Amino acid sequence: GMTGHALARIRKYLDLAGPKKLKHADTPCLDDHQLQPEDFEKKGELSVICARVVLKILCLARISRPDLLWTVNVLARDVTRWNVACDKRLYRLICYLETTKYHTMGCWVGDKIEDCSLAQFSDASFAGDLRDSKHTTGGMLCIIGPKTFVPVTWMCKKQGAVSHSSSEAEIISLETMTRME
Repeated sequence: GMTGHALARIRKYLDLAGPKKLKHADTPCLDDHQLQPEDFEKKGELSVICARVVLKILCLARISRPDLLWTVNVLARDVTRWNVACDKRLYRLICYLETTKYHTMGCWVGDKIEDCSLAQFSDASFAGDLRDSKHTTGGMLCIIGPKTFVPVTWMCKKQGAVSHSSSEAEIISLETMTRME
């Protein structure tokens, strides 16, 4: 199952990065405010192996773990310019994976198809990236009914332009989810 995939990603990281003690982590990401400005300037120790680990986790996030998407997308965008902040973020993500390795996504179907409908949930961060002030679109498309909940697809994507307000970022998020998913 998916637990095996999470364990394989953890093992891959430990094999390539060297033995590390993994700590309990309640969330998969580190906020930019938790990092030092120099962390973004200095080349990361894991720059040589980062793509091999990050892309494996990206696959896991796309298949069954939407909770990993934001963090792994941030890391995937930086594989060609890997820095100390990325090292720290990847370590946190691996710690979170270790903490949540038995988490799986479930769904349930208890209704006839005519009693179900599609529901789209979308959201946006407002200027979540300190480096460029761009927003991130997040969303999920589900089949829902009185006794049914089935996630069909999800996304997490950085918006292309800087919005002037949180309302504008939310509208862009809604439009992106509707158009792409």
